[in-house]
Order: sequence, then C-alpha cells, then structure tokens
Amino acid sequence: MIPIKKGLLGNHRRIVMMMDLASTCDIDCRQCFRTVEDPENARMSLGQIDTLECEVFPYINQLALSCSGEPLTLRNFREGLQAAKRSGIPFTRIQTNGTHLSEEMSEFLLTEGLDVLGVSIDASTKETFEYIRRGASWDTVIGNLRAFRRAREQHPPHGTSLSLNFTLMKGNADEAVDFIHLGAELGADTISFSHLLIESWEMREWSLIYEPERLNSLFSDLRNAGLEVGIPVGVPENISERVIPFERVLGTSLPIHSGGCSAAEEDWVFLLPNGDLFPCANLTNLKPIGNVFETPFKDLWNSESNQVFRSEALQGCVVGCDRCKNFASTADPDYEQSHLARRLTTPTLPGIVSEEFLELCVTGT
Repeated sequence: MIPIKKGLLGNHRRIVMMMDLASTCDIDCRQCFRTVEDPENARMSLGQIDTLECEVFPYINQLALSCSGEPLTLRNFREGLQAAKRSGIPFTRIQTNGTHLSEEMSEFLLTEGLDVLGVSIDASTKETFEYIRRGASWDTVIGNLRAFRRAREQHPPHGTSLSLNFTLMKGNADEAVDFIHLGAELGADTISFSHLLIESWEMREWSLIYEPERLNSLFSDLRNAGLEVGIPVGVPENISERVIPFERVLGTSLPIHSGGCSAAEEDWVFLLPNGDLFPCANLTNLKPIGNVFETPFKDLWNSESNQVFRSEALQGCVVGCDRCKNFASTADPDYEQSHLARRLTTPTLPGIVSEEFLELCVTGT
C-alpha cells in the first residue's frame, strides 16, 4: 500500500492552479482541440468568483486564470483577476489570442498587476496568421500588441511580462525565425515554441516530427536567433532521426507513464468553469476530486483520494495517466505518442493494468 503523501494543506500558499472562467473562445484555430471536441458550455458567475476569492485563492501560489478559453471576451474576467489580486496570489498569468487586447484592457491588466500576459500568434505574416487562426485579424492583434508595449512603457518597470507563443507546423515553419525578430520588435520578454499536439489523424500531415532533420535544424536556428536578439527563447528538445510510431495497438495494459510527476511534485490542480477540480488537466475524463462550489477547497485537497493520487504520482504509479503530455519530466519527443492528444491514443480505463504495474505500485521496485 502506497503511503499517503505528507502534503496536507495548512494555512499557507503552495498550490499551482490552472483554470478557465469559461469554456468559450471567439476564434477557430485550425490546430485547436475544439475542432474535434466541443466542450460543455460553462461560465462562472460573479457569486462563484466570490467563493474562489474567499475559499480557494488564499491557498494558491501561482494562478493561470485562463489556459484553453479566451478570457478577454468575458464579462467576469475583470472580477476574476481583481479577486485573485485582492486575495494576495503572488503570481498570475493569462493566455489570450490578443484580439480583444484593447488599449483600455492593456491599461487594466497593467494597473491590476498581472504578472504574465501570454499571447498565442503562430505566424509572422498576415496571410499565415489568418489562415491558421481563423476569425482573428493580424492587423488588430499586432496593433494591440504595439499599443500594449506603449502602455507598458508608462508603467513602473518589472511589471507585466509579455510572453509570445508559436506552435510549430509545416505551414508556418518558414516563419519561425522571423517570429523571434517580430517578438523583439513587439517588446516580448520571452518567446516559446512548441510541437503541434496532434488532435486528429488529419493533423499528422501538419506535424514536423516526421521530418526530424528539418525540425532539428530549425531548432538550432531558433536558438541562435534568440541569442542574437537577446530574448529567452524556449525550444523543444531535438528528436531522433526516426520517431517511433504509435500503432494504435491496445493490449490488456495501458501505456503507463513511468517516472516522477511534475504536477504532483509542484502541487498542480486544474479547475473547470463549472467548479470541478482535478489533480491534472490530463485527467478531466475521470471523476473529479470534487467541486469547489460544493465542498471547501481545503477539504478537497486533504481528501484521501487526492492525497493517494499524489503519493502514487510521485512514484510513477498512476493508473489512467497514459503518456503524460503536460507535466511529466520523462516526456519523450522520440515517441509519436508523446505528440498525440489523449483521444488518439487510449481512453483512461482504470482497473485494466498489468501484473507488473501492480507489483511496481505495491513494492516500489
């Protein structure tokens, strides 16, 4: 029997929370999970945000107030950020598509003390941007970012950081290096490149992982360009000459992740707009720990189910995690499965595990 992790929640902050205030987005990106999955429509009320401020946020050390939805279109976004700041959360960030980053909104974010503004762009030209990020205007987004830079120059230094994001695909790879120079012009503090997470079999045709020589050469060019402009640039690890394919062969056991879980080590939680709380964003197809609008957050965190999960995760013994794509320190870019969305690999099937896996969890050897 794995001992329960000694991680009961006291009266101090240590939790890293990812959440969305609503499940909606106003544009239709070609690579988005929404092209294959329609999330349940949900939006937090002002009363529920008050509950977060009083009963959840006092335990949060780092908060991502948006991760998969578009926050700046929401009427309750301002109240959500203000509640987070009033409760004293030391670090807050949002991820946005930049379409609604007006001058007035920029001033609000800077005044309220948002720590990191993340903006996903995925291109360095109007044509490619508007092809990938359908419904968004290049002129609007780039104009908004330039206005944000001007507004930030009027505020005290060391305020809100700007982080630009670029998902690498065959259709935009030739613009990746230029994106770093564009980011420098826009005042980016960091620039991050990531692999395409393949959400449908059609998206396999868009991924660069099947052209490792081209991809690794591009990674080298990106690292050099980052040094040239003096901006920290996040680039994935190089991959091998041939990615090991995923054959969709399901046996009697799941492809269990083996290794320490960063989500457990760093005390991550994921909150859906309806209040359902999960230990990880990868496990939303399982039963939640509970609902923060029905049960106090402290009780949910200290519950046996959450503590047992985290104890098991620290030992790499979590039934249902499949190959973790978000936080696992052992994520392997040389395996195609690491780049596939969960729905393309296997569903979570608790109870269907191998004898070897059960032995590992019992003995820890």
